[in-house]
Amino acid sequence: MSDTHFIVAAIDFGTTYSGYAFQLTQDYDSKNPTFKIMSPQAWNSGKTQLTSMKTPTCLLLDNNGDLDCFGYEAEEKYANLCLDNDHGNWYYFRRFKMRLHDSSVSMQKRDLL
Repeated sequence: MSDTHFIVAAIDFGTTYSGYAFQLTQDYDSKNPTFKIMSPQAWNSGKTQLTSMKTPTCLLLDNNGDLDCFGYEAEEKYANLCLDNDHGNWYYFRRFKMRLHDSSVSMQKRDLL
């Protein structure tokens, strides 16, 4: 007989930075409710050696519109593509969260960085 386990997850999809955390329901303790909250992903900001529990809310899409990378990785890859003048067929979005709330606004290529 297998035990059923549940997870409570939180995603902070922020305007500038994003992150996530979770906790197994069997680990919850009402006397210390935040004790076993896990936020295991630590992102590294490439050249500055900054380690953070959040990553920039930006994403890089390839020429087919498929997700290539997110966060610090997207920033660094797009910067390198620009340095090599190879960024023409890529789509880089940053600080786009608030644009998602307005259904009358569509993102255009001019909105890309």
